[in-house]
Amino acid sequence: MTVLYGHRTRDASGVVTLDTTISTIRSLKTLRVTCNGSFEQNFPIPEITSGAFVVVDTIKYGSATSTWSPQAWYSPGNLMIRRGGTESWQVSILSNQTAETVTAQYGLRSKNDLVRTQIDSVNRALNVLYKGSFTFYGFQNPTPPGWINGFDFPYPITTYERPFVFLNTPDGGFFQGFYVLGSPGNWTGWRVARFDYPSVTGIEWKEQVVVNWYVASYSPGLISQGAYGERVRDYSGVDIFSTTNDICLMNSQPFSNDFTVRGPSISGTGFYYASSQMTWTGNVADYVLANALLSYVLVEAGASSPYRFNAAGWYKGNRSLLQAWTDNSNGISPVYPNGRTLFASRPMKPI
Repeated sequence: MTVLYGHRTRDASGVVTLDTTISTIRSLKTLRVTCNGSFEQNFPIPEITSGAFVVVDTIKYGSATSTWSPQAWYSPGNLMIRRGGTESWQVSILSNQTAETVTAQYGLRSKNDLVRTQIDSVNRALNVLYKGSFTFYGFQNPTPPGWINGFDFPYPITTYERPFVFLNTPDGGFFQGFYVLGSPGNWTGWRVARFDYPSVTGIEWKEQVVVNWYVASYSPGLISQGAYGERVRDYSGVDIFSTTNDICLMNSQPFSNDFTVRGPSISGTGFYYASSQMTWTGNVADYVLANALLSYVLVEAGASSPYRFNAAGWYKGNRSLLQAWTDNSNGISPVYPNGRTLFASRPMKPI
C-alpha cells in the first residue's frame, strides 16, 4: 500500500534520517519499583496501557551474575515481578506509537496512515548512540580474545537507567552472560559471552560468529550536530532529538510471555539446559534486546549456586524462531525464559 501521510528527512548524502511511516520507540515514563522479598509481587502502574509495553531492568552494576534480572509480566495498569528479591528495579514504559500520552509543548508531531508519531519533550525517541560489529573467534590454539566481547563507550552514557543493548548475528549465533559496565549516571560499556554446544547449536567451537550490535538510550547528552535535518529542543533549550542521530525502530510487538517449551534441550553429567523457543520475525535485519533476555536469574538467595544463566540466539539461516536455553543444574523446576521482557528492533540507518 502506498504511504500517503507522514514526514521524512534526509542527510546531505540522501540517506533517510527520519521517516514517520515507520514506528519509532518512544518513552512514556521511567520509574523504579522495590520488591519486598515475595516470590511474586504486583505493582499498580496506570501508565501501562493497552498501547504501551514495559522493559524491566536492573540498575545494579558489576559482573554478569551480580547484575541479574527478575522475570516480569505486564498488563494494562499492572506490573508483576517474580523472583525480584528485595532489590529495586528500573521500569521503562515504552510505546510503539499507539498509546495516547501527555501532550508536550515542545517537539514534533506527525500522523502517518496508521498511527501517530510523536517526538517531543515528553515522548522522547529512543536514540541509537553507539553501534558496530565484532567477531567471536571461538576456540583456537592459541586462543585469541573473543569468548567474551563487547564495547567500551568513548563517552559515558549519563542516564540513571542502563542503556538498551541490541544484538544480531548475520548467520546465526547464541549469547549468554550479558552485563553493562559502569554505574547509574556513568555507564561505560557492555559485555556478552558466546554460548555454544555444537551438536545442538550447529556451530562448531572453532567457527567465527559475527555480531552486529547497537546501544540505545534516551540520554539527551549525546545529540550530534549536522547541517541537514531537524532538531528538537525542550523548554530550556536543551537538544533532545536530532535527525543527525539514529533512531531505534520497532519492527514487531514486544514479547514477555511467548516462549514455549520445545526444541532440543542440552544435558550432560551435572548439568541440564532446558530448551524454549519463540516465534520470531523471519527477518535477518531484526535485532533482539539483550538486557533482560540474557541476564542471569536469581533462583535461591544464599544457595551455593543461586544464579541461573539464560542463553538465546538464532540457528543458521532460520529467523522464524528465537531459541533459548535456561540453566537447570539441579534438574528441578527449570526457570523458563517467559517474563524476560524483550522485543525486535532495528536502527533507522543500517550498520
